[in-house]
Amino acid sequence: MSFKVLHVSESNEWSGGAAQLLALARGLREKQWDVRVACRPGSGLETKAGEAALPTFPVGLKEDYDLFSAWRLASYIRREGIDVVHAHHNRSHAVCLLAKALLALTGAAPVLVVSRRVSFAPGKNPFSRWKYRSSLIDRIVAVADAVKDVLTRSGVPAGKVSVIRSGVDLGRYAPKAADAALKRALGLSDDRRIIGKIANASPWKGQGVFLEAAALLLQRGRSVHFLLAGRDTTGDWVKGEVARLGLGERVTLAGFRTDVPELLAFLSVSVNAATQGEGLSGALRESLSMGVPVVASDIAGNRELLQGEGGPFLFPPGDAKALADRIDWVLDHPKQAEAAVAAWRGRAQAEFSVEQTVDKTDLLYRELLSSKSAR
Repeated sequence: MSFKVLHVSESNEWSGGAAQLLALARGLREKQWDVRVACRPGSGLETKAGEAALPTFPVGLKEDYDLFSAWRLASYIRREGIDVVHAHHNRSHAVCLLAKALLALTGAAPVLVVSRRVSFAPGKNPFSRWKYRSSLIDRIVAVADAVKDVLTRSGVPAGKVSVIRSGVDLGRYAPKAADAALKRALGLSDDRRIIGKIANASPWKGQGVFLEAAALLLQRGRSVHFLLAGRDTTGDWVKGEVARLGLGERVTLAGFRTDVPELLAFLSVSVNAATQGEGLSGALRESLSMGVPVVASDIAGNRELLQGEGGPFLFPPGDAKALADRIDWVLDHPKQAEAAVAAWRGRAQAEFSVEQTVDKTDLLYRELLSSKSAR
């Protein structure tokens, strides 16, 4: 008999976290888990889960205090005999905790696992304290040691937090030649090196810092072009920054894309400029897997990801001049950059592959179920 796991997320638009959920769900199904996905109806996750032939359960997950969604989840979990519930995002974390509290009254509560993908500190209000420290949570999965450190400093017992790094599909994100037709379609010239940032637009994600560094590099006479891709990178805020800095036609705003490997294949440097909150950047992992040099802000999972190779490739968060200096260095030292990328890829199979994420999560679930059975 296979165990049943329900993955839960309120993600509306397709995102890195939703992609990680789907990759984990597929991998666990191969390990003979009976895998289900609870998500918002009409969401990108519902569509992708359906394409992967994963059963879905529609639920609103409208807010942390969504008692109706909690009741619906609890009813579904009890009816279907779900063994493990895994909440993947902030709101689903709260609603799943409420659902387990309801089920605990019946004496038939499942194992509850919660993923934490960002390094923001939890709130200090009573509900936030309960949300992260409740005995109803069997384990919090942090995507990086830095994320675990933030949780433990906020009062979560260290023994309740396991670090399982988000994985990258090493087959899909493998070195490849650039697609010349796609490059032309995006207006990217062959005579300028491309500096890119792949991330949904948000002030803390650092698109503003990236564009300020772009202006500095152009002032220095660099023959480069800049690419921003991700949800809302074609929005008014980003366009306003491009206009304010006078970047004009030297920046391509590509918006949300599903062809990320093809975009990364164009890049001479891939940038993560997050100013706070970063967990373990998917864009950095994917870039390095494809052999693309990176420059990243020296925070949380970025520092952890680059480890010993990080020195020349890290800059103080929010410092546009330092970012421009690091990009300059990478462009001027291609052999050193390539060697650093090769060193990272040498560890990737063991530490950052989807397979290791699935294996470690499978083992964690089984340990928690065994512990529950023993109790």
